Amino acid sequence: MQVSLHHDVLNKILKARIALALRQPFLASAIMRLPIKDATNYGWCQTMATDGYHIFYNAKWVDALKASELRGVLAHEVLHVIFQHASRRMNRDPLVWNIAADHAINLLLIEQNFHLPQNGLANSSYFGMSTEQIYAILPKTITYKDPSYVRNRTSDDGTEDSGNIPNIGLDVIDPESIGVIGLRDPDMPDKAQLSELCEGLRIDASSKLQGSSARHFFSECQAIQDSKIDWRDLLRCWLIDRIKTDWSMWPYSKKHIHRGLFMPSIGIEAPGHLVFAVDTSGSMSVADLADIYSEIRIYRETFPCRLTIIQADDEIQTVTTFEELDGEEIPENVQLAGRGGTDFRPVFKWIGDNAPGAYLIYATDGFGSFPETAETGGVIWVLTKYHKAVDEFPFGACVKI
Repeated sequence: MQVSLHHDVLNKILKARIALALRQPFLASAIMRLPIKDATNYGWCQTMATDGYHIFYNAKWVDALKASELRGVLAHEVLHVIFQHASRRMNRDPLVWNIAADHAINLLLIEQNFHLPQNGLANSSYFGMSTEQIYAILPKTITYKDPSYVRNRTSDDGTEDSGNIPNIGLDVIDPESIGVIGLRDPDMPDKAQLSELCEGLRIDASSKLQGSSARHFFSECQAIQDSKIDWRDLLRCWLIDRIKTDWSMWPYSKKHIHRGLFMPSIGIEAPGHLVFAVDTSGSMSVADLADIYSEIRIYRETFPCRLTIIQADDEIQTVTTFEELDGEEIPENVQLAGRGGTDFRPVFKWIGDNAPGAYLIYATDGFGSFPETAETGGVIWVLTKYHKAVDEFPFGACVKI
């Protein structure tokens, strides 16, 4: 009986796969390229799921689905892969991220007239938003059972469907989890190859979509491009472009000078003075501030220049200066000062009065009062995930965390 169930379900999936490729050309390439695995005996797969490449299914759950619903769920998992939701999550809450991704995907599928199982997540107010944008505004205590975020499906006769088929649930699985590793294809692509595959699938899919669906698809694709940018690398490039890089005996490498060793450094000239301003207003999260200070420590080790760290909200709270060759390290635990409103003008005035021509890096969400001009050697804004629109910054370069 068990063997018969698995055989029947596999045939059901194969038929749905072919029908999906024929009826929805924008998913044809993807649905035929991705391997589908039976994970019925694994406790983590109660419905269907993906690790970013394989699509896993629970035979008992699939057996209860209508053919149209199965096509919808297959398309749902395929889009998780195409949009690289498994790798884009990074350190976000897995459940809330999965819920945000489900909204983004299901809204696109409904626009394309797919049928989904009962209680699929599809809040219409999120249409056109990327997964990152939806995640940012979702309550961090949300669950799949929250009725205010669920779209109840109606049956074919127009009445509310009271069936007992559950929604998909947590279906973006960590590709490195132990339960998944045993089901992987031995010749599965590595991360670079998988990224290239997904990019090709996105290009193929986007060429076959039109109207509002195409715009919704594009918003998710744009978020993927943004997530590939490492703000640390961009900041380093921004500074490296402004210094000469070569080995030189002056200035000496400060990493060894305390040992009495005068070793060459990697830069002939560095910015004479770098100011790293940190927005410590109430809108800045502790996690973002911790990441910012971690990066400041890296700069302290990398760039041989005078470094001033300013904490400021609507006024300057603290000013700490580290000299070029003093060997002093930035402490791991930093006492934060401020947590009020935001005004950028005091920092720019401080630079004008105390460090004319200094380069400024300002870590902030961007919600505050700007000066009319910037009398600095250069300005770069490091923006947190909840930030003011980039085109509203009057000057300087913007980099998103």
